[in-house]
Order: sequence, then C-alpha cells, then structure tokens
Amino acid sequence: MKTYANLSRAERIEKVMQTRRADLALVLENLAEDLNISAILRTAESFGVGKICVIHAEGKLPKISKNTSSGASKWLDVKNFTSLKKCINELKKDRFKIIAALVDPDAKVLWEQKFNGKIAILVGNEALGMSEEAKKLVDENIYLPMFGLTESLNVSVAAAIFLYEVIRQKEKVTSNN
Repeated sequence: MKTYANLSRAERIEKVMQTRRADLALVLENLAEDLNISAILRTAESFGVGKICVIHAEGKLPKISKNTSSGASKWLDVKNFTSLKKCINELKKDRFKIIAALVDPDAKVLWEQKFNGKIAILVGNEALGMSEEAKKLVDENIYLPMFGLTESLNVSVAAAIFLYEVIRQKEKVTSNN
C-alpha cells in the first residue's frame, strides 16, 4: 500500500495524481440519483480510476453532492456524454474493453473473469438497469450473483464491488511481476 504521509500536501497530490489508473474507466449510464453518482465518484477516486464517463441522454447533468463525494470529483477526469454510442466508440478507440455490470444470471460471473488490459465498467440506471443499446454495444456482460432474496444491490455498491475485483486482479498481476 502506498503512503505519502511524509510528503507535503502538494507533493502528496502530485504523487497520487501520477498513479491514476489509465487502464481503468467507469461508465455511468443514465443514473437518476445524484447521491448515487456522488458515492460512485468517491469510490472511483479512492480506487484511483483514471476516467469517468457520465451519460445523460437528456443532457441533464448530475448535481454532485460534496458531502457524499467528499470532494472527490475535483480529482477525477469526468467526461459528460449525451450519447451512449459516442461514449462507447471513444473508449473502444482508446482500446478499452467494455464490461457491462448487470443483473442477468445468463451473463458471466464476476469472479470467474480475468481482467487485463484496459477495462471500462458500465453500470446502468438504478430502476431500469442497463439500456438494450448498451447491452448490444458492450464487449462482455458480467453478473454479480446474489445468494439472498434480494435480486440486486444499490448501483454505487455494485460499482464498488466491480471496481474492487478488477483492481484486485490488476494489482495481483503487478505485484507478481
């Protein structure tokens, strides 16, 4: 684990910004709850995610809660899109593999997958899930199995679990080299 406690604030900020994961992006498709977006941004910043794509088809930009996000948004590369297709095309042009995090028992199980290379995780709307267009544009559909009576998690919790698993695998590979 990296610690920069002995550095000045400016030096710590510079070091942390240099360690952003250029190989990891997160795509938020039409999330309705600004607090969920804020919570996801806080998690993404703490995991060092390199890029966040926020898609709002109607062009309505989210209101980021400074309390929920703990100011994380100022440290993130957040790009807003009004078109899912433009977002996906831009990520694919940058050689990202697009992984859909969705509730679908026919999809591949999260912990059975190998995540290497550039990965973008796409999460969908809290109530409606991922759009049909997104399901067709992504490279893989990944499912987080539920063992209780609840069929799904809050989108911010699900995003955190997916990010954790991808980073866990990437860090394991890095530490073994």
